[in-house]
Amino acid sequence: EDDREHKLDSVTRISKAQGMWIYELCRRVKPPATLEIGMAYGFSTLYFLAARHENNVGLHTAIDPFQLRAPWAGIGLRNARRVAAEHFRFMEEMSFAALVRLAQEGQQFGVIFVDGNHKFDTVLVDFTLSAEICPIGGYIILDDMWMPSIQCVAGFIRTNRKDFLEIPTPVGNIAVFQRIGADVREWTHFVQFA
Repeated sequence: EDDREHKLDSVTRISKAQGMWIYELCRRVKPPATLEIGMAYGFSTLYFLAARHENNVGLHTAIDPFQLRAPWAGIGLRNARRVAAEHFRFMEEMSFAALVRLAQEGQQFGVIFVDGNHKFDTVLVDFTLSAEICPIGGYIILDDMWMPSIQCVAGFIRTNRKDFLEIPTPVGNIAVFQRIGADVREWTHFVQFA
C-alpha cells in the first residue's frame, strides 16, 4: 500500500497444503460469507478469494488491526483488492471489537479462520466470539497448532464445547471444528482440559 518493496518474513505464511485444504473446504460447502482473523501477507486470503471466485458466491472479510503497519505494510490488503475488490471487505480493528459488532449485526460466516494474535486468552476469545457468528454446519479453523497456546485452546474446545465437532484433516498445523448444534451448557459448566 505504500508503493515500496518490503522483505517478506519467511515464517509468516500458511503452507500450500493448508491453503489448498481451506480452498477445497470452501469449494465444497460454498459459504455465502467467510472470515479470517489476522491477515499478514494475505496468503490465506488469496485461497479464500480463489474459492469464492470459483463458487461465484460469497464475500470474504479479513480482520487485522496491524495490516497497514510494518512488517505487513498492506501487502495482503493490496493483493486482495487487486484480485477481488468487490468481493472482499477489510476491517482494520481489533478482532474482539469487530467480532462483537458482526454478531450484533446478525452476520454469519460459514468458514472462519483464526490466525491473529497467538496468545491463549486472545485465541480463546476469538474462538468464543467466532462461535456466535458461525452457523450450525459452519467451520472454525485454528491455525498454528505447533504452538502450545493454540493446542490448549483446541483442548478446551474438544472438552467443553460439545456444540462443535473436531474434523480430522491431513494438514497437521490446523485444527478444524464444525458447529453441530446450539451451545446448551449450564451457566456453571466447566470440564478440566489439557
